[in-house]
Amino acid sequence: MKTLLLAAALLAASAASAQTASSNAALAKRLNQLMRNPAAPETEVRAVLDGCHFTQIIRKHRTEGKPDEAVVFLVSHQKNGADWAVESDDKVEFELKLGVEWSQVTSLTYAPALDEKTNRRYFEVKIKRERSTKDGSGTNTTTLELPLYTPDEAVARDVVRQLEQVRRHCGG
Repeated sequence: MKTLLLAAALLAASAASAQTASSNAALAKRLNQLMRNPAAPETEVRAVLDGCHFTQIIRKHRTEGKPDEAVVFLVSHQKNGADWAVESDDKVEFELKLGVEWSQVTSLTYAPALDEKTNRRYFEVKIKRERSTKDGSGTNTTTLELPLYTPDEAVARDVVRQLEQVRRHCGG
């Protein structure tokens, strides 16, 4: 009987884990669609939800006909649940990666914004991470800003609700 209960618990846990992974993949896909700025097709903004780690990638591709000024570099840093990296190569003019652990995220908010070039309204999601300094004298704060190119506030609210669920699942 104990073996049967243990097997049922393990099956339920693996099913919940698989459901979380598929819902995270669906949420990342939706975010990636919403963060695509139609006015800037050479710039890509992506979200990666990997377990309890969130990464935002901003990448500007080199355009055809632009003089080949490729400078290859890569600089990165990873410490205390946050990470960043900047790089460039012959195909990517500029790439910035910013990552945080959901357990350190203290707030998720959204607000309307205006694209000054196109005069189009969109929403911006802010993911705020705070962590106490080692000496206890204050806090280190990181804020990731995700553009959602939709004029529909209900869409922005739903995305933040789903991100909040991921954050709570990860102990944030």
